[in-house]
Amino acid sequence: MRRLLVTLALAACSANDDFPAPLISSLTPDHGPAGAVITINGSYFCQKMVGEDPICNASGTVDFGTVPATLTSYTDTALMVEVPSAATGATSVTVTAAGKTSNGATFTIE
Repeated sequence: MRRLLVTLALAACSANDDFPAPLISSLTPDHGPAGAVITINGSYFCQKMVGEDPICNASGTVDFGTVPATLTSYTDTALMVEVPSAATGATSVTVTAAGKTSNGATFTIE
């Protein structure tokens, strides 16, 4: 009887690899002029954990369409950003953290 030796190669992963993409639940307010500060509410904005606590190092980005916004506050569930100067009208806001991009939420630049 022959013995069959099977070797399994397991891909290395860290505890931070299993985070879902950031998720935007709401924008407050959902309209305003360039320069206004708004809050982006959601989850998984921080993509690193130490124990049970998310570590936020403000390494994510926020875009209004293709125009980057300036972050003023960054937590796992809420971001505060300054609305960038861009064309007026409705635009899609997204959050990117650890190479993962969120769903889009509509903001109207007045």
